[in-house]
Amino acid sequence: MRLQTYRAPIRAQAASWQERRRVTAAALGLFALLVCVRMPEIIIKGRFWAEEGQVFFANAWTMPPGQALLNAYGGYLNLIANAATLAARWVMPLRLAPYLTITVSLLVQLCAPALLLTAKDRWLQPLGVRLAGVLLLLLVPSTGEIWLQTLHCQFQLLLCCGIILGLDVPVGRAVWFRTGMLVLAPLCGPVVIALVPLFMARAAIDRSRARLMQTMALGVGSAIQLVVFFHPDAIADRGYTLRPLTLLHVFAVRHVVVPFLGPGAALALGRALQAGELPLVAAALPVCVFGPAVVAMLWPGRPRAPLWLMAAGLVAACVSYFGARGGAATLISVYAGERYIFAPQALFALSVLALAASSGRFVSWAARAAVAWLLMVGGLGYFHPVPDTRDGPSWRAEVAAWQADPAHRLYLWPPNWRVQLMPHT
Repeated sequence: MRLQTYRAPIRAQAASWQERRRVTAAALGLFALLVCVRMPEIIIKGRFWAEEGQVFFANAWTMPPGQALLNAYGGYLNLIANAATLAARWVMPLRLAPYLTITVSLLVQLCAPALLLTAKDRWLQPLGVRLAGVLLLLLVPSTGEIWLQTLHCQFQLLLCCGIILGLDVPVGRAVWFRTGMLVLAPLCGPVVIALVPLFMARAAIDRSRARLMQTMALGVGSAIQLVVFFHPDAIADRGYTLRPLTLLHVFAVRHVVVPFLGPGAALALGRALQAGELPLVAAALPVCVFGPAVVAMLWPGRPRAPLWLMAAGLVAACVSYFGARGGAATLISVYAGERYIFAPQALFALSVLALAASSGRFVSWAARAAVAWLLMVGGLGYFHPVPDTRDGPSWRAEVAAWQADPAHRLYLWPPNWRVQLMPHT
């Protein structure tokens, strides 16, 4: 009788975790399906996106494999784009080559929701909270540019590292999953390196050896990128400037008006700012929205997950906008530089969700209302990405044209991007 008494809770716990694994698998499957059906022409036609085809696949086509794998383009190593296009070159028939890069990018895009669904943090225990978090990641507005292509997987990994910073340290196999992402992320792009001081700060505040190991994992990848590959002057049109007023204006348009009112209202505000109108009103918007949220997160006795997620988003935003191609001011335009906006906006949304799940009654209800509103606005715009990102030429048709005429330059997505492939003899 006593042995059965001990076994009952163990069986119940095992059944609970089996149920959670089933829910996690189903949620990730649905997430993947929704990612694919958002812009089905990507799957139907196959595509390389911009430099993914013109630079990375062209390098894989012409360079020795080792050189193509470690080639630094744009001033830094993008290991995922290099490796995926290299595999597409050597593993796939040419007419099907983009489907390998599409698959790799989909797997990377699944990493962030997988972190939320498998985390054991108290605020993520309710199923509704985990599913809301997954939906917030799916419905981040103005994200067509980073969809199903490996060129910008670096921003998906930046998001993953921000989430890892905000979550409790894991045990078991989850440690290796997170450690791998922390090492890989800075080898795919430099922005995530700016999160190293936040990881160091959390390790010191928590007095956690596990946090220190996370910091070291991120630091190893960062050191390799900085010492071996990073050359900030490789692209001349990067801004490397960030005026406070410009930053506030970008936040007003991209992190306040777009997620809460949609792109139409944001376009109007962006045009007004570009015409020199409403500069002080726009500067006050993010202060009025983010200020109370940060105060609520700093309130004594509150869990710190919302604050770390918010901090990761702020650091990612400032560093991304500082180094944005064309300068930070170009991001006032709603559909410019969607890749730079994605990770900060996702982290801001998750910080509000964490606040809703771990705060007192008044703050919790206000945060829940904000989450519901973000989901509604994101859902309404989900199937309406920028036209240039949702359709383009068929890769198989372009390959057929190239096989008929080797001088043909294959058209890519978006318009006006092409790649020249020399026939192999």
